[in-house]
Parts: sequence; structure tokens; C-alpha cells
Amino acid sequence: MPPRTGRRARGARRPALLAPADTSAWAAALHTTAGSWGEEHGTPVAIHPVPFAATAGEAERATLALLSEDPSIDAVVCAPDGAAPGVLRAAAVLGRTVGADFLVASCVDGTATRGSSPPITAVDLRPAEYGRACADFLCDILAGRAPADTACRHEWSLETRASTLYEG
Repeated sequence: MPPRTGRRARGARRPALLAPADTSAWAAALHTTAGSWGEEHGTPVAIHPVPFAATAGEAERATLALLSEDPSIDAVVCAPDGAAPGVLRAAAVLGRTVGADFLVASCVDGTATRGSSPPITAVDLRPAEYGRACADFLCDILAGRAPADTACRHEWSLETRASTLYEG
């Protein structure tokens, strides 16, 4: 049977986002998107602050605090790169089963999300390709081959893994 799609099909009813304060464009976009998504789906997203470059340990402590404040949280999206495995550790400490009664995802894919147990669903931003494209684009602007106000698109993908494959 193929994986079901959508928040309700995955079993989450009370999602949360671990994200830095909205002092950068990226963090502000995360806050805005979480709020918009919550309004659109009639499900508020709890936003819990973490440092911009939060470690797995900081994400673990934040998740423990979040879940002690609101035990009904059943899905956490972790924004900082490499921090999501801390959410898994917090879930284990609290007796939650990731992929069943507790879902975990990350805004950034990498070794930490692919190599965790279970592997964590994450957005693959394809950073190496993005960096090359930015460098090429900058060279084009500097050489006069492209106007500075040109908009470019960058492809990304959602890598769905065991941390959100609700089987219940």
C-alpha cells in the first residue's frame, strides 16, 4: 500500500515548529508559512523558539519543554540543520513512537536526518546545486549577461522517510 498523504492521513492533529525568532528572512518565512498553513487547515501550529543554529541537544531540550507545556503535540518540524535527531531523542525519553503516535520532520536534509533512527522526513534544498547556481548567476550579472533583478527558481524536494510514515 502506498504511503498516505496529508497531515490528517499521517495522524497528526497538533503540529509544532521548532524555529529561530523571525529575525532573518528564512525564519520569518517559516513563521509566516506555519501561521498560514495553520489558518488554512484550521489547526494552529505551535511555534517554539530555538537558536538559529540549534544543536541536536538544544532541539532535544526544546522538544522536552514543548511537550511538557502541551502533551497533545503529536508532530514536530525542526528548522535548524542537524537539530532534528534531538527531537527523536526527546520523543524516546517521553515514550513516544516516532512514525506512529509522534511525527518528526526537518526543514533541512542532510546526514543527520538520513542517518538517524528512524530516518527523518526532510526538505532537500540541494545546497550544492544551489551554491553553484548562485555563483554562476553572480558571474552572469557581473559579466553583464543577466540583469541584476532577474529571478531564478531552484528545485527542491520533500524526502519522505519513516519518521512520518504513520502506520496506525
